[in-house]
Amino acid sequence: MYSSANTIFKDRKVLDENYIPPELRVRSEEAEILTRIYMNRLFSNAGLADVNMIYGSLGRVGIGKTTLAKFVAKRVSSIAAKEGIMVRHAYVNAYNAPNLYSILSVIVRQTDYPIQVRGAPAIDILKALVDNLYMKNHYLLVVLDEFQSMLSSPRIASEDLYTLLRIHEEIPTRDGVSRVGFLLVASDVRALSYMREKIPQVESQIGFKIHLPGYRSGELYKILEQRAELGLRDFSWRPEHLTLISDVYGEDRGGDGSARRAIIALKMACELAESLGYDSLSEELVRRAVSENEAASIQVSELEALSVHELLILKLVAQATMEGLEWINTGMLRQRYEETIAELGLKPRGYTQYHVYLKHLTALGLVESRLSGKGMRGRTTLLRLAPYLPADRLVEVVDSVISGKLSDGGE
Repeated sequence: MYSSANTIFKDRKVLDENYIPPELRVRSEEAEILTRIYMNRLFSNAGLADVNMIYGSLGRVGIGKTTLAKFVAKRVSSIAAKEGIMVRHAYVNAYNAPNLYSILSVIVRQTDYPIQVRGAPAIDILKALVDNLYMKNHYLLVVLDEFQSMLSSPRIASEDLYTLLRIHEEIPTRDGVSRVGFLLVASDVRALSYMREKIPQVESQIGFKIHLPGYRSGELYKILEQRAELGLRDFSWRPEHLTLISDVYGEDRGGDGSARRAIIALKMACELAESLGYDSLSEELVRRAVSENEAASIQVSELEALSVHELLILKLVAQATMEGLEWINTGMLRQRYEETIAELGLKPRGYTQYHVYLKHLTALGLVESRLSGKGMRGRTTLLRLAPYLPADRLVEVVDSVISGKLSDGGE
C-alpha cells in the first residue's frame, strides 16, 4: 500500500523544468527592461515590430534564458489585457522545428486561429496570420528559442528568415499597424555573427540584447527557496539544504551556474526521501542526490556520437582535471594525444583536424577554452573540462564508449 502521509511535495510541477514562476526573484531587472520595451510600443500605438534577443555564454545551459523569455511573453500579455489590448504569445523551440513551415505550424497551433496549414505554402500561412491579427485587432509576441539552430539550418533560406522577422515590412497589415514582435533566445553571442552572415539587415535592427551569465550561488539559493516555498510542504526542508545545492552549482563556487541542474538536484533529493518513507530532507540525502545528479549529467548518447579521436581528447582533458590542472594548453594536450593514440595502434589526426575536434568539443559545452594571459610566453589556447562534468565518472564512461567503438572497428 502506498500512502501520501510521507509526501514532501505539495505541488510537484513547481520543480519541473518547464515551470514558469509567478515572479522572478533573479533576472527581474532584465524582465522589467524587456517588458517595458514591448509595452512602450503598444501604449504609444507604434505596433509590435520589435526584435530583441537573450543570449548566454558558450557551453552554459540552465541559466534562465527560456524562463526569462516565457515570463516576459506572459507578462506582456497580462499587462496589455488590463489596458484592453489583446497580445497573444507563442513559444517555438526552433531546434525541434527545423524549417519555416514547422515553425509557422507551431505558431498557428498555439494562437488557435482558423488557418489552413496542411499543404499550404509558408508565405500563405504568414499572410493568413497577419490577416487574422488585423481582423481581430490582436498582437502577437513570438519567442523563438534555440534561434541559432535556425541560422545554421540549410532548410531555412535567408529570404524566409528575413520575411519572418521583418513580417511587418514584407506582409504589411491593411491598416499599416505592425502586429508581430519577436524575442529571440540563443545559446551564445555567436548567433549575432551568424545573423550578420545570413540576414545582416535584421541583425542591424535588433533592438535590445541581453547577455545572461551563469547563476552565482546566492542567486541559485533565491531560486531554490522560491521553488521550495511553492512546491514543498512546510518543515520538509531547511535553508542549509538549499545552500548545499547552491554552493555545488554556483558559478562563483566553481559550478556551471545552472539553475536547471540545481532544481533537478533538489527534486531528486525529495523523491529519494519519499521513496525511503521520510517526510523531510536530510543533508545526507541532499548530498546523495547531488552526487547522482552529477553522474546523470553525462549524456552517453552525446558521447557515442563522437569519434574515437574526439573521445580520447575529451578523456585527456578530464584526466588533466583529475591531476589538479585547472587548465591544460593545446600543446601539452596534443603531445598526450599523440602518445595515447599511438598506444591504441592508431594514427593521430593532422593539426587542422585536431583543432576542428577541439572546436567541436567546445561547441558542445563539454570543454571550455580561453586564451592564455599574462605570465605565459606567447599566446596559446587553454582548455579545461566543463565544470558541471564529474571528471572521474566521465573517464569511466568515455573508456567504455571507446572500447565499444574499437571493437566495432570504428575510429
